[in-house]
Amino acid sequence: MRTLPGSISHRFGRAARAAVVIPMLAAGLAMAPLAVQSAGANAPVSGAAFTTVNENVDGTGHCANGNPNVNCNIYDGKQYVWLNGGPSVAYVGDGTYFFAVLDPGGQADPNDGATRNLSDDFDAYTNRTFSVSGGTVSYSGSHDFDSNKIRLADYADTTNPGGVYIVAICSLADGYPAKASDCKYDAFKVQESGPPIGPADDLTVTKSADGANDNTYTWAITKDVDKTRVEQIGGSATFRYAVTVTHDGGTISNVKVTGTISVFNPNVDGSLNVLPVSGVGITDELSDGTVCAVTNGSNQTLTALETQFAYECDLSALPEGELDNTATATWGEQFLDNGALLADGSADFTFSDISFAENAIDECVNVTDTYDGTLGTPCVGGANPTTYNYGRTIAVPTFGCQSYDNTATFTTNDSGATDSASQTVTVCGPARTGALTIGFWKNTNGNSLIQNYATPAGKTGLAAYLSSLGGGSGPFSDAAGKSPSQLVTYVNGIISKATATNMNTMLKAQMLATALDVYFSDPAMGYTATAVSKTKPPSTFLTGGSLGGFNMDMTAVCPMVDNTTAGTATCQGNKPSTNAFASGAVPAAAMTVQAILSYEATAPSPFSGSVSNSIWYTGNRTLEEIAKNIFDQINNQDAFSA
Repeated sequence: MRTLPGSISHRFGRAARAAVVIPMLAAGLAMAPLAVQSAGANAPVSGAAFTTVNENVDGTGHCANGNPNVNCNIYDGKQYVWLNGGPSVAYVGDGTYFFAVLDPGGQADPNDGATRNLSDDFDAYTNRTFSVSGGTVSYSGSHDFDSNKIRLADYADTTNPGGVYIVAICSLADGYPAKASDCKYDAFKVQESGPPIGPADDLTVTKSADGANDNTYTWAITKDVDKTRVEQIGGSATFRYAVTVTHDGGTISNVKVTGTISVFNPNVDGSLNVLPVSGVGITDELSDGTVCAVTNGSNQTLTALETQFAYECDLSALPEGELDNTATATWGEQFLDNGALLADGSADFTFSDISFAENAIDECVNVTDTYDGTLGTPCVGGANPTTYNYGRTIAVPTFGCQSYDNTATFTTNDSGATDSASQTVTVCGPARTGALTIGFWKNTNGNSLIQNYATPAGKTGLAAYLSSLGGGSGPFSDAAGKSPSQLVTYVNGIISKATATNMNTMLKAQMLATALDVYFSDPAMGYTATAVSKTKPPSTFLTGGSLGGFNMDMTAVCPMVDNTTAGTATCQGNKPSTNAFASGAVPAAAMTVQAILSYEATAPSPFSGSVSNSIWYTGNRTLEEIAKNIFDQINNQDAFSA
């Protein structure tokens, strides 16, 4: 999780702003770390600042209470108060700031011209502006500057009877004037003589108020591919993937205001020992009526110059308007240890216009892919949606199909939430059917099969099967009653007439070869496992099993380039480019080979001629060529499975 830049910071519906989210002053008047968010960056500022003396310049003895090397609580003159970086970290974190000395109660407005600003009578805030980089202070104004310390003087006298002053350090990340919520406050006391005789001094209150909320983002992922199936003969296929992740606007939760209430007791005795004040109650409330929980806020006895109380305010949602926070200290009438009377009373401080720093949860995701590895780490504030594109090239198998699963996954950076999206692509070569070409059926092996296996005992004969296509009126109806020898002559006669110049004769020859493939591959018809008169059985040549039941993809038909001499053909460009179903050549996008034979043999459509003058599709050469290519593709084992 992290604090996000720009629009991710909430300031009650406003654009991202610098927000001082600084814990209150540490005990002993040490200024606690200032966490300043710069405009547009909202990066918290680390480090600390203290008020102390500078013995290198002013000499010793001016710190009446505290450690002059680190921080001081009481000074014997207001001119001896310096801003100090502390023992380990110089000043606040990197940034630009100005300081101002205020009357107690002036914290609501630290800018020049405010009624309780004690510095602006002597110079403008620009003369009190300094910057910090890597713990080193840069200052070019007229205030004394030595050893990384800046003298606060000159400033007017406080009106507080106890000699209490407030110093404000305000971030200029949002520009000027600064809001009270852009500043952090500390109290110090100046006592130039012994304790005054008379009533005791009231307590002084300062506080911090740090708004914060969680914003949990929910992500989604999709994966697309330009195609999911490639049917191709040889070569390779390239798939283009797009992985897209998106996020919502986030879900706000854990809205709260926290901080520290510092109560300053200025009452000391002649030895500058703190005079305890008892029965002190500390309360804290937001301007929307929310009562905050103050740790140990009841019936306290303050025995130190400054006592701190942590508090927390829980909210159900981000406020819709300005939200202020008021801390109040109350006490009853009492005599202090030196006999001075402290009248009953109260002191409060209002921290106005609280800024809320967003704690972004799951604002980034790591996107990976099973094929392409790590794709990237998109975050809120970047492109939404974020898309990653890549390609994958896969070799086409010689026969059959191979599927490849590919999954993209995101994992969030905080909770580890994950989701994925997958695409499966299939690369197909033609089916290994074992079909044989017209060249086989007119050679010795093909003729031997017809001669020896055309009339199997107890099975359908070849003549009956061929003549039955088309219900007895198809292109091979004249094969009825022929003997095996007559069938050899019949088949050779049809195949020998195949020529590329006559589409009908080529179609009839390819269709006949397919019918022979179906017949001799079917155990119910011409299939037998043993040789007849030493002639190889059909199973030796038609090794793919029954071809008639093969379901062919009719949307992937190849334009076939025939070699009429060898009786073979190849798919032009190795890629199917014709959709036989869409073109109207066949009635379905997927058909079994037997169904194709039956359809193409049906008269009067698409078979529209006679056995002596075979014509298909009433002479539409385009459709005739598509039908020829279907059978041609089957016979050359270039058909694709549906």
